[in-house]
Amino acid sequence: MVKLIATDMDGTLLNSNHEIPKDFKDTIRALKEKDVMFAISTGRNYLDISYQFDDYKKELLFICENGTGIYYKDECIYSKFLEKDTIKQLVELGREVENAYPMLCGTKGLYLEDEEALKQLNILFPMNVPVTKVDSLLDVEDGIFKVNMFDLTDAETNSYEIFKNANIEGVTLTPSGRYWLDISSFGTNKGLAIKKVQDMFDIDYKETMVFGDHLNDLEMMKSAYYSYAMKNGHEDVKEIANFETKYTNEECGVTKTIKEEVLQAKELA
Repeated sequence: MVKLIATDMDGTLLNSNHEIPKDFKDTIRALKEKDVMFAISTGRNYLDISYQFDDYKKELLFICENGTGIYYKDECIYSKFLEKDTIKQLVELGREVENAYPMLCGTKGLYLEDEEALKQLNILFPMNVPVTKVDSLLDVEDGIFKVNMFDLTDAETNSYEIFKNANIEGVTLTPSGRYWLDISSFGTNKGLAIKKVQDMFDIDYKETMVFGDHLNDLEMMKSAYYSYAMKNGHEDVKEIANFETKYTNEECGVTKTIKEEVLQAKELA
């Protein structure tokens, strides 16, 4: 019996217009009746996603910033911040990457130094979280979950390669879609966050279902027996997941799979 379902957002639960499936509310209601916990697992900041899921803040669990922050019933129940010395190393290297910009993700919002980066961010990724332009990221006073590289070339082939070759200790590098490289404290990722949730709520690996589409979902695929790569997902995710959805994110693949495999099926595969 499934007791926990966790899903990535962009490219997974949401369509290309960043819209929640129309049947999401009914799906959550039906899962609640079966005492199944539902979690949003994302690289995004809690302030941003909690706005989009405002009607569900008291019902859902949120794994944010690729596992460095966990929120339940609108309260933070786990956090892992970067050290200031590490942030300094990351920011100074990030400033040197061509056509890419370092950004801090904190408890109070997001921080950027570059005016052009701020403009591009607002065009490509309009957010419901405060984004503050600062003179220096090194002067920001906030708990910092992660450093993002906002890469307008390609995060996987540009920023990731530079940071990987720099061998900075104590961090985890995670390409997260075309534009983003997420850099967080070593030992933090979506998969480890799922395991923390399993321990907190006494839920087993075989009682967990997860959905993802990109490289920042790889570890999450290992945290659940019912691990689903999206039909539209990255080939590396499909290779490691135990299952693949029959539908893409444009076809409400997450909610359709939940209905077929959890709400309607008598017995899971």
